[in-house]
Parts: sequence; structure tokens; C-alpha cells
Amino acid sequence: MLNVKRYWSLLLASFVMLFSVNSFAFSVDDLQQQLAKSTLVRGDFKQVRTMQMFAQPLSTSGTFLLDHEKGLLWQQTTPFPIALTLTQNKLRQSINGDTQVMTDSDNPMAFYFTRLFLSLFKGDTESIKENFTLQLTGEKGAWTLILTPTKAPIDSVFKTIKIEGNDYLNRVVLSEVRGDVTEMVFTNQSTEPATLTEEELRVFEF
Repeated sequence: MLNVKRYWSLLLASFVMLFSVNSFAFSVDDLQQQLAKSTLVRGDFKQVRTMQMFAQPLSTSGTFLLDHEKGLLWQQTTPFPIALTLTQNKLRQSINGDTQVMTDSDNPMAFYFTRLFLSLFKGDTESIKENFTLQLTGEKGAWTLILTPTKAPIDSVFKTIKIEGNDYLNRVVLSEVRGDVTEMVFTNQSTEPATLTEEELRVFEF
């Protein structure tokens, strides 16, 4: 039988171990601070969308540029070129020289999702918490964040949003209520050059 002294020693060791694990756990606040360090990120993307109405998934790929102040530039190159520029209050889409610009007042619902999209990319967990419950697992070098909608209209569109990453977002999976799934994988992320070029600055001026 375990003696009393031995029992209390084991119990104390258990409390110390539990305290240590909790003290160094990777939290949502840690995640936000980690992602906020990279205020300008460039990289490549591949997107695969599986839809109930199509037998084969739809695949696209291209490059992206995220500037925390300016917004997101999403340049699809395959299967055909599309340039999409998102800011907090404007959206521009260019296809084969045909350009359309939409403002917040034109379509408030579209910009609701636009701001959500930008919040996901920037790791703005404070904004995300307004519409989702957050479940974070893993550590700094490999983490997974699962978002479950709590409010309309987002809960009528998405079932869950799963995000994986390290210093950057590496993978996002959007699972819709109707069964469609969109997977985005990001590679070759870089913070260099650390400032926008003149051409990139002009892209955000519209």
C-alpha cells in the first residue's frame, strides 16, 4: 500500500505538472499575436471546391497578397485569370479586362462576408469571436483552429471553418450547411519585400 508521504508527493507532482502545462499552453491570444506580426504576406494558393451539384471538384490556383492595412489581393491564374481586390469597404473584380467595383452600400451582405474573410486571413480573433466559438488545439509551430458559427446569417451558410497554420495560415477548410466544401492551401508564404511596391499600392487605390 502506498504510504501517506508517497501519496502526497505524487499528488503534489501532479499539480505541478498540470500547472506547468496550463501555464505554457498555446492560447487564442497567443495565436492572434503570432499572426499579427506578419502585417504583409505574399504567397501561392490552391483552392479546391467540392459542390453537391457537380461530379468533379473545381480547382483554381494563383497568388495572394495580404496587407493588414490595405486588404487582400487574390490573383487567380488557373484555369483562367481573375484578379480580386478586397478592402474593408470596396471589392473589385477583374476578368479579361472587364472590371466591376462594389461598395459596402451596394451589397452590405457581401461585405459582411468580405470582412469575415479578411479577419480570418489577419488572424483577428477579436472580430471572429463576435460570430463564432473558437476551439484551438496544438502549439505555436502547428495549430488548428475550428470555428463554429453562433449568429445569423453566418450560421445559415457555414457549418464549420477549420484553419491550420504556424506563423502563417497554411490551410482553410470551409464546410457549408448545404454540404459544399472549399479547401484552400497556402504555400511559399513570405514577408519579403516588407513594403508594397508602387504597382501594388496602385492596385488598392480604387
